[in-house]
Amino acid sequence: MTKTMIISTVMTLLWTLSFPIMLFILKKRVNSVKKFSANNRNGAMLHIYGKQVKVDGSSLVNVPFTTGKDLEIIVAVTPGQHTIEGIFESTETVGTKTRNVRTEKLSFNLSVEAGHSYSAALYFYSAEERADYYKGRTGKSYLGNSAHYYGRQ
Repeated sequence: MTKTMIISTVMTLLWTLSFPIMLFILKKRVNSVKKFSANNRNGAMLHIYGKQVKVDGSSLVNVPFTTGKDLEIIVAVTPGQHTIEGIFESTETVGTKTRNVRTEKLSFNLSVEAGHSYSAALYFYSAEERADYYKGRTGKSYLGNSAHYYGRQ
């Protein structure tokens, strides 16, 4: 056997073994999010696409949270006013170049309602461009163009 055949065989074997494991992990994560949402249905869900997140000045150790399907942090909060703090990152590919952007630590206040879901993320485009792209199926943007949080019913 040539080296190319050995490498191809090993890679195929690794992929064959890892694929079902990854599917199992993804299914487990999706079920965990559903259970978390059901257990916290009297509050609001906040999907945060960031790092070093704090809610009302507390680290995530003191706040009920889980990790979502897209590796976002999902936090259950009570209805009312909350302060969210974190570092937001995003990547954009333009042609063959990749642009990575990382914010300084941002802090913003938001008011949430029970039974609603909100997303906090960094985008490279305006809220209007996002609404056009998704044909109006987005929530309302509450912040400026560089960082948004969206509320949905």
